Amino acid sequence: MAETSASARAGARLTSAVTRGLYESAVIALGIVALVLLIALLTYSPDDPGFSFTGNSAPVHNRIGVIGAWLADVLFFLFGRPAFLFPLVLAAACWGLQRRLKAQGISRVNTLVRIAGFVLVLVASCGLTTLHWQPGALRQTAGGVVGSVVGGGLVAGLDFL
Repeated sequence: MAETSASARAGARLTSAVTRGLYESAVIALGIVALVLLIALLTYSPDDPGFSFTGNSAPVHNRIGVIGAWLADVLFFLFGRPAFLFPLVLAAACWGLQRRLKAQGISRVNTLVRIAGFVLVLVASCGLTTLHWQPGALRQTAGGVVGSVVGGGLVAGLDFL
């Protein structure tokens, strides 16, 4: 009987250590992904080969390389300037996981509400960015394809203002 309770306690400690290790790994991975994504977006060049450009650009200007050029091009094509929200949200998720390492509790409902809130903020900012700013170096509108769709709806619905 004593062996069973001792092995159960050892199993619980092992499970707790594995869970903590997974949280720490997720914090490190999210932090690295957020930093790499931010660098890819900051060093975006419209001359780099990517999703919306197939020209021959011998030196890739993006600091992350061809993958960074493609990733930045896709994000800017779809979301425009609000694409910078993605590294911000990843960094916030990294910080939240770091805080949860101490509390050891994640609510699925809370996580789903935060994801839904991010999607709403992203879509709204794409639409407003399309209406407010010129595209600049971007190939689409300043809010990307999502901003074009949402911005058109905003103009149609709120044009009387």
